[in-house]
Amino acid sequence: AVVSTQSGHYGRGYKLYFEMKVLLLTLCVGYVLSRSAIRHTANEADYMPQGEYNADYDPPADYDHESFLGHDGREEFDSLTAEEAQKRLWNIIPLLDEDGDGKVTVDELHDWIKRQLLVYIMDDARGLHEGNDVNHDGFVSWKEFVATTYGLGFVDNEQQAPVNGEFDYRELILRDYNKFISADANGDQFLSVDEMGAFVHPEEFHHTRHLAIEESMHDLDRNKDGKISLEEYIADLLADEEELANNPEWLEEEREVFQTQHDKDQDGFLDISELTEWLLPNDDTPTRDVAGRLVAGADEDEDGILQFEEILKNHAVFLGNSFISMHYEL
Repeated sequence: AVVSTQSGHYGRGYKLYFEMKVLLLTLCVGYVLSRSAIRHTANEADYMPQGEYNADYDPPADYDHESFLGHDGREEFDSLTAEEAQKRLWNIIPLLDEDGDGKVTVDELHDWIKRQLLVYIMDDARGLHEGNDVNHDGFVSWKEFVATTYGLGFVDNEQQAPVNGEFDYRELILRDYNKFISADANGDQFLSVDEMGAFVHPEEFHHTRHLAIEESMHDLDRNKDGKISLEEYIADLLADEEELANNPEWLEEEREVFQTQHDKDQDGFLDISELTEWLLPNDDTPTRDVAGRLVAGADEDEDGILQFEEILKNHAVFLGNSFISMHYEL
């Protein structure tokens, strides 16, 4: 287990999150309070689908609904009547139609899903950036970050040794510093809003993703032998849900996931390449699968394209029983 700081860390949610991971865009910002070692990127619990996607089974409808609409404002949208929800959906439909031809394709739905994530993520990123921008100059310096995250006493004295049994923040501060200088893409020693995204979630940016993997390996590899064993994998999953240790079915399921999905060479361990493939997949298949299911669910004439009327008539395919607010003035 590790201590969370304002910069976040690798949190619980391997199985749920990384099966849905590709739904994230290149900018992911957020915090997570978790005792697990793996990064729970961009606090997907704040805005990502809550239903677990599994390609081997029929995916929960809520997964597709939340992928389409986003998670923020769910409680507010839940209170809408079916008629009110349909009215909002009708206002959304033209936004799906990128080329203005009066129809919606799988590609257009795919782009829409990604845009919904970006809207939420950038709203969050701006909030986090503002919270660290002490002098309100539009940028965050390293000193500002240290002061707001660890306290004024650590400014210019980041590696001070703890006294009187205080928590030792030196390793955390050093990790944050490495992320800060890597996230600072233009090298001006300040973080813009976009650079703050790379700092908080380095796994989402090409120039910082190596740090995400290195940190995950460091935290998961408890015996420091350079690889992750099944025991270390299970121990991390249990860090946030200790009660599952007494659930033999869950334990067996996770062992099977480790052995059949993550341990590609079947040697009983995850090396750095297997960890990378697991945590940072490079395709957008899950996103397109969601878009494809949405189209199939409403495509009454089975032409592979949705007319506006088909979307409205089959509104439950997109909104389901739990309606979720959009980040648009509708």
